[in-house]
Amino acid sequence: MSKEALQHRVLTDPSIQVYDCGRRDIKAGGIDRRVLATLEFLSASGLKPTVTALHCGHSYLTNSGNVSEHSSGNAVDISMINGIPILGHQEPGGITEQTVRRLMQLQGTMQPHQIISLLEMGGSTFAMADHNDHIHVGFQPMFGANKKLGKQTLAVLEPGQWSNLISRLGEIENPVVPTKPSRYALPAKKTKRSSEAHMGE
Repeated sequence: MSKEALQHRVLTDPSIQVYDCGRRDIKAGGIDRRVLATLEFLSASGLKPTVTALHCGHSYLTNSGNVSEHSSGNAVDISMINGIPILGHQEPGGITEQTVRRLMQLQGTMQPHQIISLLEMGGSTFAMADHNDHIHVGFQPMFGANKKLGKQTLAVLEPGQWSNLISRLGEIENPVVPTKPSRYALPAKKTKRSSEAHMGE
């Protein structure tokens, strides 16, 4: 789906509850399509999310002093699932663990950079005490801090074409890179250096 289609889908999905200011973020196109797709993924999985933080209303910095992924529209905070608050429901096997495990199934370009709650379960999950009342799902900005480069890159393709490219890239397996010389490798002959400078290089 294009970003525009995802925006409409999230805003009209009765299983996804978004606070008013956050709905304006989505309508304005300020929320990353991976965040939108994640919300739809949860909804389609039978886990109905209540969103309490996107970009609007969230501080620029985190409590630890880092720039928040919310500030670039690349993160979402979920305070309830299926009407059950995250607060007080982070016990083993509970609704929070079920949601975190489902989020951990996201792969490739859809794999979150951070899934923060009180549960640390490997992968990109982190346990932080100040996340006792919500699940934070964050993605790294696709173009880092270089917004100009991001705009130039996005302008190369139409929205639908860009989505297809991202999907295709996510299907490509990473190559296996050998760490030892091949049995066909030949030893390099030692030659006299033309300069004795930088001998350690």
